Amino acid sequence: MRTIITSIISVGLVVVFADTTTAGTHSRQRGQRDALEYKYPYATRRQLHNERAYERGEYWEHDSSALIPFTRAWLEQKLRESPY
Repeated sequence: MRTIITSIISVGLVVVFADTTTAGTHSRQRGQRDALEYKYPYATRRQLHNERAYERGEYWEHDSSALIPFTRAWLEQKLRESPY
């Protein structure tokens, strides 16, 4: 009986500590910047959000002013907006 109780407690502690360590490594800390923010320091939050969404294949605003200039998404959108 004592062996069963100690094994249950030890497994519970392992699960609790394993869960907190993985959660801490995946969450972004306040003020932490990603690669896009370093690559385009002049971009607004809206432009960065649209660029991330474009890269992931999600919905992004189809407006060239809402995109970071001279990125692939911006160039494709400029071609769509051109009258020719």
